[in-house]
Amino acid sequence: MLSNYYTLRFLAADLHSRLRNSPIEDAFTQNKNELLVSFRVQDDVQTLVISCEPSMNYLFLRNGVHRAKKNSVDVFRTLPGKLVRSVAIHPSDRELVMHLSDETRLLIRLYGSKANVLLVDEQNVIVDSFLNARDLRGTEIPAADSPSRHTTDDGNDFQTQLRSIGSILLPVAIKKFFPLMNVILIREACSLAGVSEHRVVAEVDERDLARLVDACRSMISQLEGAPKPCVYTQDGAAPAFSVIPLRHRSDAKVEQFESIHDAIRTFVGSSRKQKSLLQEKESLLHFLRQGAEKAERTLQKMEQETAALERATRYELLGKLLMANLTHLRKGMAEVELEDVFSRDRVHVTIRLDQKLTPARNAEHYFDKAKKARAGIQEKIGHQDDVRERWQMQRDFLDRVSDLHTYEQLAEFTASHREDLKFLGFKGLATEGGRKQEEIPFRQFVVAGGFQVWVGKNSENNDLLTMKYSKPSDLWFHARGSSGSHVILRIGTGKGEPSRKALEETAAIAAFYSKMKTAKHVPVAVTERKYVRKPRGAPAGTVTIEREKLLFVNPQLPEGAEEERER
Repeated sequence: MLSNYYTLRFLAADLHSRLRNSPIEDAFTQNKNELLVSFRVQDDVQTLVISCEPSMNYLFLRNGVHRAKKNSVDVFRTLPGKLVRSVAIHPSDRELVMHLSDETRLLIRLYGSKANVLLVDEQNVIVDSFLNARDLRGTEIPAADSPSRHTTDDGNDFQTQLRSIGSILLPVAIKKFFPLMNVILIREACSLAGVSEHRVVAEVDERDLARLVDACRSMISQLEGAPKPCVYTQDGAAPAFSVIPLRHRSDAKVEQFESIHDAIRTFVGSSRKQKSLLQEKESLLHFLRQGAEKAERTLQKMEQETAALERATRYELLGKLLMANLTHLRKGMAEVELEDVFSRDRVHVTIRLDQKLTPARNAEHYFDKAKKARAGIQEKIGHQDDVRERWQMQRDFLDRVSDLHTYEQLAEFTASHREDLKFLGFKGLATEGGRKQEEIPFRQFVVAGGFQVWVGKNSENNDLLTMKYSKPSDLWFHARGSSGSHVILRIGTGKGEPSRKALEETAAIAAFYSKMKTAKHVPVAVTERKYVRKPRGAPAGTVTIEREKLLFVNPQLPEGAEEERER
């Protein structure tokens, strides 16, 4: 209720007492849709912050003036030096009027998406405008739609008016009768009366309507008295601001303020924090949902491919049985029943044959079918544990992030799981001091062709490099038969494909950072990162590799290799 009529009425009275006869020192903007007007109040400077942001109109007074050195623009250039004669509120609308010493007026209109601040002269002509100045200068001020003000002096008349509105929800009916009350105040009236806000007027009996009349009278009396500004905060719920205590928010944490300006400023900060939380939380949840769904589809596909692998094994068996019984077969046979000599039970197997092919060619045909069925499947199935681990991590994170209700909780979660989130591919993590590039925690080199090479420093660092920081297409190096650093040649960081020289220089680095550093002709295994897996429960730095090739090199930092950073 920042821009509610009753809030603005309290603000107008307070600003009048604080700013009367004070000169305006400056008027500028440094954030979109936000106007800052500073005043000299005795020996201090105070700044009026006015937000015309469509989603949140507000104003409050704060001590001092905090003008940025950059991206700050002067507005209302004729204002400095003018004195404030008075501050008042429009009789029935969300508009504050600041009367100035030269008979001009500053109109602060908080009309939601149409919010603006206008400087007008005695003839109601717009001299200047905060927003849309080019279109509005020289025009007459547009008339505001001013809602009529109702009173509750006659309780019977109030009940009769409500009854006459028809079968609509109670809050809508109250709003028609009290247009200056907002959703929060109407909800509070219903709570005080013990009447559900979800009921329609036709369902409310006379006793409940009478209690509602008393509740509205009581609230209007409070709203016309001295303000008691409060800010309500609660995990998982949006903060709330009110100029009177709210019983329907009694379960929330409440902070009371002596100054309405301090209360509004605190609420604005909490609201922005909550909005940022919701945006970042939803971004992370969306990423995790998509990732979990993709991993689940991949696992389902892998299960289908497992069945295909079983068929490949079956085809291979049929080929072996035919080869073992070639002397008993002849061309032209349509099928044959053979004993499975490879099984424990030695069951009989019926095998279909192509009558146009020889027995040997039929066997070869089944071997070809096995090869085609197996092609590419074993590699994918080999990564099934990795995909399942990723899927389980995403599902676990989904549940945990859904239960985070404060910005501090979200920040703590992302900080403690930063490496896991990077492993999953989430790029929405801000770094300290902004989005500056994170320092890489590995030894770094550049080899022939401009390719970057990263080298692990210890077992835990090796795990981090191989399992978190490298891509499937990167090349992985390690001294064969010796403990040492994991080394990654990062594909895509140089020109084209790595040359033989680049591979040998990288292998030499891997040999240099191993226990075989003093040996000659050290064998170094090289394979693509996607063929490197960490067994479940294995110690840090322990991996299994497939499809490796060997390079024999002398351990050294090769001539021409430039060490970028070693920390």
